[in-house]
Amino acid sequence: MKPRIVVWIALMLGAGIAHAGTAFNSVCSYSHTLADDPIVYPGKTGEAMVHDFFGNASTNANSTYETLRTGKDVTCDAIADRSAYWVPQLKRASGIIMPTFEKTYYKNDQPVDSSPVHAIPPGLQMLAGDHMGTAPNSHINFICLGSGNYTTTMPTSCPPNSASTGDPSELHISVHFPDCWDGKTLKPILGSSRADRMKSLMKASGGALNVAYRNSDGTCPAAYPVKIPELQLNVAYPLGNDPDLSTAQLSLDPIFQNGQWVPQWGSMYTAHGDFINAWHPESMQYMIESCMNKGVVAGSTCSKNIPTYYSRASADVQLDSRGAVHPTDATLTLAPGDVILMKMPMPANLDDYSYTGAYLQTLGGNITDSTAISIYIYAASTDWDDGAHLPTAAACSTTNYVGPIYLDNVQQVRNNDVSKYIASQKAAGAKQIGFCLRNTTTKTFQFSSREGSWAPGLYLK
Repeated sequence: MKPRIVVWIALMLGAGIAHAGTAFNSVCSYSHTLADDPIVYPGKTGEAMVHDFFGNASTNANSTYETLRTGKDVTCDAIADRSAYWVPQLKRASGIIMPTFEKTYYKNDQPVDSSPVHAIPPGLQMLAGDHMGTAPNSHINFICLGSGNYTTTMPTSCPPNSASTGDPSELHISVHFPDCWDGKTLKPILGSSRADRMKSLMKASGGALNVAYRNSDGTCPAAYPVKIPELQLNVAYPLGNDPDLSTAQLSLDPIFQNGQWVPQWGSMYTAHGDFINAWHPESMQYMIESCMNKGVVAGSTCSKNIPTYYSRASADVQLDSRGAVHPTDATLTLAPGDVILMKMPMPANLDDYSYTGAYLQTLGGNITDSTAISIYIYAASTDWDDGAHLPTAAACSTTNYVGPIYLDNVQQVRNNDVSKYIASQKAAGAKQIGFCLRNTTTKTFQFSSREGSWAPGLYLK
């Protein structure tokens, strides 16, 4: 991670903008610049204000969810994120200021028990900010790197960063997106004429199109009942040795003169952002189920640990040393000589996204004493369930060893490498994956079941 990004994260946490425990993020470097906008001016190449694009490198005026989800050339550190992010271009008297990257936090800073979030639907389009703003906006923040907290007032200069990294001047702009969806409209309805679009964009500044900002008490407005993660898009603009921002302007919609579109420029308070969701749906669902709606347990495992593929366990049971199946609730107990069986669907279309490893993800630990010790994972058959067709001890292989799980006395999320086994099962065309945890020690272990706080799952990243 670059030093200035580390400094930025510290600033964000100090300002209370990032929310520990229920946030994850995607960092996307600058991709390209076009006078295109697939939300406001879909299909109208060159007719929009000049924008800087991040994330999906294929984004242009003709982009849709269908084109983005198949666009494998992305600039984000999360391989599963094929979304499109864009903001108006920034210039000052000395010239255009090119951004280097944007970092988008996906947050739920409301109590998860009273305000759980839902997955952002594939293809959802969102706008944030005031395209015609002339004054500070509570949804837009500015900061000079190393100079303090975010503010809604645009600075006139950014002094050199005096942090230990010694970075030169840098401006960051933060755009906060609405976090309540109407539950039905993927694309904001903006109208057909430029005048109609401008009227609609006035609604967008307060969140009143297909998405809206939550109420002051954290609830969603009645017309926008579906709570989704709040996106906070943060763009970095290096200023080099010139700290002056007194002449800074942002791109506005062009005007048509003498047969061509002529770029226009305006107030920094027109800062805004656009987003089309093209995350891999399995990754998005993991973020919601295993991170944002978990609270404290998610804090240490979710921030940058979003899988490219994820498959939640569809069945799990525990068998004692005599082979008898025991009913399970929120936990699976593994006493000496016992086994735990679990199975899950093989993720589909594994060639669509790249990944480097496959892991069995569990939440568990030693409950006998403080000893750290390994138990072993074996392959298991999948012709059983935890309802009417319970397994026998024969479902657990005694020879097809997959790997170890190293367990101490802390109940925590553990990723155990099962890459070779998953590769062999992929090659064999398997539709279901079975695992068996075999306890040959004198200790007793406990794991969360699929009904518990953290369901076992197959995690590919």
